[in-house]
Amino acid sequence: MLTYILMKTTSFKTIKGSTPILLSAPHVYSHRRPKLSMAYKIGERFTDSIVEGVCKEIDSFGIVLVDESDYDFNYHKEESNEYKKEVRKIVEDNEIEYFVDVHGLKEGNKYDVAIYYPSKFSKSISLSRTVREGLGKGALRGINIVVLRFPEGVQESLGEFVASKLRVPSVQIEVARYIREREDLRDAFVQNLSKVLKHLVI
Repeated sequence: MLTYILMKTTSFKTIKGSTPILLSAPHVYSHRRPKLSMAYKIGERFTDSIVEGVCKEIDSFGIVLVDESDYDFNYHKEESNEYKKEVRKIVEDNEIEYFVDVHGLKEGNKYDVAIYYPSKFSKSISLSRTVREGLGKGALRGINIVVLRFPEGVQESLGEFVASKLRVPSVQIEVARYIREREDLRDAFVQNLSKVLKHLVI
């Protein structure tokens, strides 16, 4: 059974579980990055459904954006980032063993799913390969899945933060819009990812 706790001062909710895996959906709704235009970046629909679905399947922990945000949880450093602070708290309080950050894939790519891992962390690289092996099955057989390392840049993604600061294997999964928006394919994605993650902690 899932227990939802809505944070009072922030725009995300947490999901309590018992399996030591934390899933995240920080870009469900529009959010801002530190640019002069102050324009919002469009939200990545149904990433919350994926996280909530997997949490339900394997009784794991989750953290999900529930409203528009004036900053990007996947960009800002922990000092000014309530989302990262909550991720740290969940990881440390519950001895989390794996972290999976779910995002939407940009339009126009020649692949259907991208799995990013933080450089220099062999356990994260191994996790990315394990997830890749389990995703393209059933209704998703034949999808094109790529494994990439996070590009160098000024931002500190949640995956990099969890791996480097909290020493927990992590990946960021970016899912094509057509998979997220079609209920049958989204359900297949949830089932496949759930099976992969469940076997990691048996």
